[in-house]
Amino acid sequence: MRHLRSRFTFAAIASLLVGLFPGAPVAAGDIHSHIECGVSRNLCAEVDDLESFSAYVGHDEPSLLFYSNHPGSGNRMQYVLTLPTDPVAPTGVPTATQSFNFQLHPAFWFGMAMCDTQSSPRPLGDPANPINPGIACIPDSDANITTDSGIASHPGTAFMEMQFYPPGWTSWPAGLSCDANLWCAALNIDSLEIDYFHGTQLNKACQNLASIEPVNFAFITKSGIPHAPPSPVNSTVGTFTPNGATDLFMNSGDRIVVTMKDTAHGLRIDLNDLTTGQAGFMTASAANGFGQVQYEPSGSVCKNLPYDFHPEYSTSSELTRVPWA
Repeated sequence: MRHLRSRFTFAAIASLLVGLFPGAPVAAGDIHSHIECGVSRNLCAEVDDLESFSAYVGHDEPSLLFYSNHPGSGNRMQYVLTLPTDPVAPTGVPTATQSFNFQLHPAFWFGMAMCDTQSSPRPLGDPANPINPGIACIPDSDANITTDSGIASHPGTAFMEMQFYPPGWTSWPAGLSCDANLWCAALNIDSLEIDYFHGTQLNKACQNLASIEPVNFAFITKSGIPHAPPSPVNSTVGTFTPNGATDLFMNSGDRIVVTMKDTAHGLRIDLNDLTTGQAGFMTASAANGFGQVQYEPSGSVCKNLPYDFHPEYSTSSELTRVPWA
């Protein structure tokens, strides 16, 4: 976890702008920032093609998978969990036989495959002049399933991670915690900007702005409204800065109901804290600022396309996969 401080990329012009225009300082929360999966992938989906990055940046992701052929099992589900507790350390420092949660894992999460027509394996590109025309993603449908031999016709896919962050570590965005004592959570949607059919990648200028594996990110808030833009093209430092006034914070040991379901405008996730009675939610909708990174392999275009992210499949099996992960 030695790269934790470098997993974000910030626009390095704020201090210059403040110097040039002292009467109109730039607020730190307004500086563009994004999760850079190519530098540190502690919170990013593991890609199948590791050569997408300059060095091996993988990590263990043990998973517990639930398969069912019941319609809706791939896009509508509910879990009840108890948030882990930390050991009692009278001095505030764990002993040699103790470990806090943030020392054991940066986060744990619930996952789901999502439609994203600008993501691998065959991104659409400019909707008005598509690179890969005719490959649509039908939300909540097993019609999107393909075999390995038919992977060239598989629609663009993203991976949703509903992540929970333990307390006690350095706060976001430099670290992984929201509070010294309280848990928080965020809706992440990872895409991959590689066209495997044509052997191309997103142009370098846009990779520098949003990453080759761009991530939509929004903390779960009590109002369901993000406190900063989730889209990787528009995200700011404020996107990754916890806000105790708006975000849902939870205690260790709290019992949480996690509900994930599709809506007319994208996946909605609700967290209901049965212990405190508090609740929060987030919908991956264009109205909330979620968006695709338009796939452009040449030039320097880096365009946000407002987008409602819907679950990709109806059922859940070995075939309902994210092909690039």
